[in-house]
Amino acid sequence: MRKILLTIDALNINAATIDFACYIARLTRSKLTGVFLENILYEEVEDNAYVSAGSTKGLSYNQRQAIAEQNILFFKEACEKRSVQASIHRDRGFPINEIVEESRFADLLIIEPSVSFKKKLEGSPSGFVKSVLAEAECPVIIAPESFDGVHDIVFAYDGSKSAVFAMKQFTYLFPELSDKKVTLLEVDKHSEFTVREKPKIIEWLKSHYADMHIEMLTGTVEEELFKHLIEKKDLIVVMGAFGRNAVSTFFKESRATLIMRATNLPIFITHH
Repeated sequence: MRKILLTIDALNINAATIDFACYIARLTRSKLTGVFLENILYEEVEDNAYVSAGSTKGLSYNQRQAIAEQNILFFKEACEKRSVQASIHRDRGFPINEIVEESRFADLLIIEPSVSFKKKLEGSPSGFVKSVLAEAECPVIIAPESFDGVHDIVFAYDGSKSAVFAMKQFTYLFPELSDKKVTLLEVDKHSEFTVREKPKIIEWLKSHYADMHIEMLTGTVEEELFKHLIEKKDLIVVMGAFGRNAVSTFFKESRATLIMRATNLPIFITHH
């Protein structure tokens, strides 16, 4: 991996997310590009509806630009202190369009779950983040609020092709984590994790990870996955979602949403 994007609201920077992104960049010896999104020409007033606006949240154009410049300087200094090679992209169009286009030419995108360009407060993940996950053209990591490092990896496996695809993408992007403990967590009682398939996926994982384990959850997927992860720390969760419609369904079913709201874990999600 060589190019990591960090999605940043130019007016609302999050130091914890920058710290996490720098950790990932140092781990993989990658360049970190801060994509500073400015909804400068349009202001979102409701889903998929925009009106022309000269300011947002009561700020003048000059005030917005001053804050953005301060945040860019903060990002540059934070990366320099952590010995991370960094660059800046300032995108001033529709935020979702801008970040999707950026993702087309990146290996990984990092975003905090609450980033939003709406006036009203949203839950976590925000509507913007859900759109990014559905549209992004590279894998995405949802950043945690605080982070001390990756000691364990959990592959949430539901028997789908997309779950295996996510495992492969994560493994190829993060060979530096091959010495970590890996848990294959079967989370769906209706899984296609057949007797024939089981030894094949175990063989593949063991070819990449030295410390591999299997755990099976019974019961409601959302409840069992939540209970399993609620008290965990220092691990990253890997999940797959097939295509745009599946990402939407994925969040309606609350599998990732519940984890984001109730735990402090980074979540790796990709679709194909």
